[in-house]
Amino acid sequence: MVVAVLECRCRILGSTSLKDKRRAVKSGLSRIRSRLNLSVAEVGSQDDRQFADLAVAGVGSGSRVVEQELRQAQSLLESIEGLEIIDAEIAFL
Repeated sequence: MVVAVLECRCRILGSTSLKDKRRAVKSGLSRIRSRLNLSVAEVGSQDDRQFADLAVAGVGSGSRVVEQELRQAQSLLESIEGLEIIDAEIAFL
């Protein structure tokens, strides 16, 4: 069994309020949940309107498969309008 986590530090472009931030973050989270078999959550910077810390977790039988799914999740986040990934790192537990 392989467990891995993708941690992303994101900048929310053009966000003037927490409501704007929530819209961009929620869009990314729902896309990942609906298209991939992964768990995802905002894990930091909840009170900062311009930054978001997101974590995506996956479990599988092989590290290659889990890493591929996490890379797909990162690509989905990159495609969200108004959301820019500053830093992303995959860690195997």
